[in-house]
Amino acid sequence: VTPVNKIHENPDNNVMTLLESKKINYIISTSAKGRDPARDSVKIRRKASLLGIPCFTALDTANAMAECLMTKYSQHNTELVNINDMRKEKLSLKFTKMIGCGNDYIYIDCMNQNINCPESYSVLLSDRHFGVGGDGLILIDKSEKADAYMSIYNHDGTIGEMSGNAIRCVAKYLYDNEIIDRSKALKNGIKIETLSGIKDLTISTRHKLVDKVAVNMGKAKFKPEEIPVLLPGEKIVSEKITVDGTEYAVTCVSMGNPHCVVFEDDVDSLNLEKTGPLFENHKLFPERVNTEFVSVIDSKTLKMRVWERGNGETLSCGTGACAAVVAAVLNGYCNENQDIRVILEGGDLIINYTPDRVLMTGDAQTVFTGTVQV
Repeated sequence: VTPVNKIHENPDNNVMTLLESKKINYIISTSAKGRDPARDSVKIRRKASLLGIPCFTALDTANAMAECLMTKYSQHNTELVNINDMRKEKLSLKFTKMIGCGNDYIYIDCMNQNINCPESYSVLLSDRHFGVGGDGLILIDKSEKADAYMSIYNHDGTIGEMSGNAIRCVAKYLYDNEIIDRSKALKNGIKIETLSGIKDLTISTRHKLVDKVAVNMGKAKFKPEEIPVLLPGEKIVSEKITVDGTEYAVTCVSMGNPHCVVFEDDVDSLNLEKTGPLFENHKLFPERVNTEFVSVIDSKTLKMRVWERGNGETLSCGTGACAAVVAAVLNGYCNENQDIRVILEGGDLIINYTPDRVLMTGDAQTVFTGTVQV
């Protein structure tokens, strides 16, 4: 608690000047002694109204707001319900828990059903104590352009454009459950539509089930406006930026979503809980950013930890591994058109980069299937 001067105590530094400084998000004013305009409490409430600062006049309301803020729900991921048409019983949703190189998502087949407010379900189901547990929610839907459409919802309910680990699992789901023609898939591959375009996937099987999947992630994008990042130039390669008083050399790449790659000698000792959010929410990245911290082991091996926007530190990130290899080539650590092993806490990915495409190969596994009531 930091005490603040009353209005009459200091004309240049008091509660009113503090409100005008835009440093205050909420006000709790519980005075109930009338509406005398000379009272500080009345002046504060009037000022709050003029400045558009929410003002709570009862502790029970303030407590309710505090409890809301402690959850991960917001106006963007809360289901709107018509109180005249509410469900009389809980909805049963069938799901499949799948994992690719440590990235575990909850997959729901939407080929024959519609899901209202998946943002809300992602927050609910992704919780590892009160839900199923996962890095987010994946919806598998019909597509007029490809074999399926993949929608991604992060742990906090925000929409993701692309996930290299998740898309491999979607291919496995389509093949293993015979949603697509198996013989055609083995011969011609699988096409999956995402927000960042249609991706081509090649599968390999073991015991008649998909074991590994190679994904053509398309071309890496470098223009700042395509990432986006608010830095000048055609490419952002080893550019110096300051984050919380520390200077970093960053390389920025878009692999369907924004990535900022930082090369470090020892990624194991990094405090990502502190540093990750500072990068994610840095003013240079208007849409937030995924940040990869990478150590170069040798010309064919990288070790990486990742802070994903909307998810925090995860065991793996497919697009992040692609961005790390692209950045390593641009900085002269690795060579084009070579298989580069990226070591992640959830396992290994093999990335091959050329200017025409980025190829990612990794595993895809089914953990379990079940039904959850929401």
